[in-house]
Amino acid sequence: MATIAREWGRIGLLGFGGPPAHIAMLRETCVERRRWVDPERFEDGIATTNLLPGPASTQLAILTAWWLRGARGALVGGFCFIVPGLILIIALAALFLAGNPPVPVRGAAAGAGAAVAAVAAHAAWQLMPDSRRRAVGRAARARWYGYLA
Repeated sequence: MATIAREWGRIGLLGFGGPPAHIAMLRETCVERRRWVDPERFEDGIATTNLLPGPASTQLAILTAWWLRGARGALVGGFCFIVPGLILIIALAALFLAGNPPVPVRGAAAGAGAAVAAVAAHAAWQLMPDSRRRAVGRAARARWYGYLA
């Protein structure tokens, strides 16, 4: 449980770039580095959570934690994934809404805004090989290339 708390908290705090970055970090942790989940099951989890309303990366974080440690893992993983980013967003919003934010903070925000697109594109690039391998058959490959386009 401590590992779930630490890893999901890290992803929630450092996952700049939104859902693609979160999913790539979850995949790196659960599939590649720790080998807790096989790639096919992880891809099925992505597909399943994309069908549900709401933030797919948050749902995937909760689902993977549930796979590892059941309901308690899902609660701990979800809490640790959501709360650090929530606290950071509230703090940044308070800083920006308090009036005139300091110049270094405005500069960091502008740089972060520019970097988010690059982080999201990199995360998508990392997810593509496994996704492409699972597109078996002519129709599936055509659909995969259609999605890519």
